[in-house]
Amino acid sequence: MTDTAAPPAPLVEQRGWSSATGHLLGWSLLVVGSGQVLSGAVGELKGDGDALTMVACGVSVATAGVALARATTVPARIRAGTAFGAVTILWLVVCLVGAVPFWAAGVFAHWDEAIFESVSGFTATGGTVLSDIEAQGASILFWRQVTQWIGSIGFVVLALSVLPLLGVGGMELLRAETPGPDSDRLAPRVSDTTRRLSGIYVGLTAFAAGGFLLAGMDLFDAVGHAMTAIATGGFSPYNNSLGHFDSLAVEVVAVAAMFLGAVNFALFFHALRGRDVRVFWRSGEFRFFVGVTVASVAFVSTVLSLDGYGSRSVRDATFNVVSLVSTTGFGTVDFTRWVPSAQLVLLALMITGGMAGSTSGALKLFRIRVVVAAAARELRRVRHPRGVFAIRNDGRSIDEAIVSNVIGYVMLYFLVCVAGVVALAALDVDLVTGAGSVITAMGGVGPGLAETGPASNFLTVSRPARGVLDALMLLGRLEIIPVFLALRAATRFRRAG
Repeated sequence: MTDTAAPPAPLVEQRGWSSATGHLLGWSLLVVGSGQVLSGAVGELKGDGDALTMVACGVSVATAGVALARATTVPARIRAGTAFGAVTILWLVVCLVGAVPFWAAGVFAHWDEAIFESVSGFTATGGTVLSDIEAQGASILFWRQVTQWIGSIGFVVLALSVLPLLGVGGMELLRAETPGPDSDRLAPRVSDTTRRLSGIYVGLTAFAAGGFLLAGMDLFDAVGHAMTAIATGGFSPYNNSLGHFDSLAVEVVAVAAMFLGAVNFALFFHALRGRDVRVFWRSGEFRFFVGVTVASVAFVSTVLSLDGYGSRSVRDATFNVVSLVSTTGFGTVDFTRWVPSAQLVLLALMITGGMAGSTSGALKLFRIRVVVAAAARELRRVRHPRGVFAIRNDGRSIDEAIVSNVIGYVMLYFLVCVAGVVALAALDVDLVTGAGSVITAMGGVGPGLAETGPASNFLTVSRPARGVLDALMLLGRLEIIPVFLALRAATRFRRAG
């Protein structure tokens, strides 16, 4: 006898998808709306005429978020595909909502420019289409900083909670120790992960803000730059970024904050829980990160000195190396005027990025280590065909499935970059500008090369080209695969319907 009471499986899954997505989106809109209200309040204190517009946007968004969160629930168990789809939809909607204040305040002449600024903010990329940043009111300037701060903590939670399911981010090696969810039971522990990581994130931001205050910034600048330094985002309320201050003290604080933002947040958690800072140095990836940074600074400062750069060789090399390896993108000088060898090192750092589980973007140094180790192993196998050579991380063997997944991800990353360069070339963007724009968009860095370098902005490329860069910023920030899985799941649901 056929049981007609039970609904078909695709319908049940689709309801779970919509409920989980709606609930997570509701809470996200509440956070975004609260950030807009805060930005409006800051603008009001600074006498900004756009403050009420910002507050109105924030109240509307927050109210919609509360209503959506109360109308939906998260199931006790969420399938991985559902989680990836929810995250992708969440980021798309948040970026669109984040663009509303820019459009409502009349900041941009075209709606797509408002979307680009919002996407660049929430993905912590830092590329801008503002021709005169300092001409904007305090509420808009502070909102730009807030978008990066919100987006980066969202990505850290994603990296420590959802991406380990894919086996491509590096955090799956810490699954037993990290305060994230079990692979088959996402909902209950994601909130726990968010709470703990948010506490660390707020603490690091307060530490950076205090440092900037001591370095001579006022409260508005100190808090705003602390937000984007820890978020490794790179937005600044000044046209010349941190070069506006021309202060060694400010640059020292910024270097420290950017470096901390590019460190695996799970290490901060373990260090605080065990009250043992040695946990950082016991991490092979952390030692590798320090080594890459120090070696890059040494090389760039040396070639600059030999080229007659002057007394600021070490200072400017240190700042820009840390700015780009952390994918922050703060600027003090136009590095596109440096000698080619120095630029090549900086370009490589824009591709590698910082540590897994950090706010930095790009490929992540964990993946670079795995790919290099896999290549070295293949060379050893040529000499010893029957040998068994495990790839290790901090004394533990990395599962071969993870190695394969990481190699596949790196290949996919570069394929997407190549496709992006081809797309921009088809839209009449020159090769150097196109390649730099794609790399900076995928890596969430900010400044590119040639016409989109640190001394320029993304108004130099066409509107259709900026649309391509919007997609690349989201793909790079969400680590590509979740977006593809979400698209596949959406296609399957549509067919089932």
